Amino acid sequence: MKTIAIIRRAILMSVCGTMTVVGGCAGTPPMDTISPAEIAVNRAIEAKAGEYAPLELRRAQEHLDAAKQAMNDEEYEQAHRLAEAAQEDARLAEVKAQSETAREQAREIQSTIETLRQEAEQRDPVR
Repeated sequence: MKTIAIIRRAILMSVCGTMTVVGGCAGTPPMDTISPAEIAVNRAIEAKAGEYAPLELRRAQEHLDAAKQAMNDEEYEQAHRLAEAAQEDARLAEVKAQSETAREQAREIQSTIETLRQEAEQRDPVR
């Protein structure tokens, strides 16, 4: 009889411990994903994503806003997924903006080279 009581107590403690761990994980606000998403959106804005990747930036901002709302509603898993989506969208917007900025700079450099070439030909038409 004592053995059965000991086994029951061990099972009960094991179940309670497992529920505490699972409950603690499910109820933890995902601040570690909201903050990086905010940083990613801000980086995209600084990279001029509003000008060069407006759709991706808007989608990132919408996901971030939805993640914050899910946090307020204590829907932590949803908030986590939305924050990750915001971070991915913001990174895409940032990269697209950086790419377009690099293209613009390359066009400007090419234009400057062409202008210098024309000036050099005007000074020395024999070439």
